[in-house]
Amino acid sequence: MSNPTSNSTSTSNPAWQSVVGAALAILSGFFLGTSVVLRKRGLIEIAAEGHDVTSGSRAYLKNKFWWLGMLLQAVGEVANFGAYAFCPTILVTPMGTLAIVFNAILSSYLLNESLAFLGIMGCGLCMVGVILIVIHAIQASDPETVMDFVSYVIQPGFLVYSVFIVVLVLWLKYYAEPRWAKQTPFVYIAMSSCGGAYLVLSAQGVGSAIVYSARNWTTDNQFWQWPLYPLILFMLLAVIYQITYLNKALAVNPSAVIYPISFVCFNGMTIITTSILFQEFPVDTVSAGISVAAGLFVIVVGVILLSVSKNETQDIEVTDKIGVTRVLP
Repeated sequence: MSNPTSNSTSTSNPAWQSVVGAALAILSGFFLGTSVVLRKRGLIEIAAEGHDVTSGSRAYLKNKFWWLGMLLQAVGEVANFGAYAFCPTILVTPMGTLAIVFNAILSSYLLNESLAFLGIMGCGLCMVGVILIVIHAIQASDPETVMDFVSYVIQPGFLVYSVFIVVLVLWLKYYAEPRWAKQTPFVYIAMSSCGGAYLVLSAQGVGSAIVYSARNWTTDNQFWQWPLYPLILFMLLAVIYQITYLNKALAVNPSAVIYPISFVCFNGMTIITTSILFQEFPVDTVSAGISVAAGLFVIVVGVILLSVSKNETQDIEVTDKIGVTRVLP
């Protein structure tokens, strides 16, 4: 890949950084998967009290499960942020599959959303897909300084792509949401995934700059570079945006269905957006590309199986451990 700038500081990650990034990604998967279950538990409680989140109710702000879920969401996002700072995107995003596994297991205990044989197979296939991707994806070079990252952002190709994403989000918000959001989960998930892809990019830029500054604190401290602060603000806004629409999707769908679909859409958008930004694909040979594509396909099949296993119980009336009898949405 040719860097847009002549004074690039992009370097290959040393082995220890990949180990740290992988560990943080695993922890992130646990916390994020658990947070979704707890937030869904809170939404079930307030729904039983007659509140409708999709209509603008803020009753969930008084629910302890929802707040605990948000706390774990924050911890998981911090761990995920660290993972992107130490590892290339192509290695971190597939590890989000672990969040699906944790989510599916905990949903069966805390939400009575049963995990059938197909769901177990789906989780297994997701893990196989992750292994294929991690083995065959290259350790891509990433920009370390803020100015180097900005030099990618202002390239015409990425700017045109970003305009397209903005138009898509506006269409989803003002046309698709009022018509189809309560009939299909894909409206809210598409909106969340678009924001999530840009959240990953901004987190990667900020995280890499922090790691670089720690190694060059006195010689090239990135906190003296003003573009870092708008990038941090953008990252925080992207977090709020993604959580808002994921929360709306969870309010009208089972978490074990929303999370796998969201994972597929989020990973797809992230890989596409990252490839356009850095002007490269995360493979160096045809065989490696086939293996990575196969890994993504296996993950998609896995999450489809998990979703199918949960759809089979959509019309089953269950009683939550909190004592509320409900029909799975």
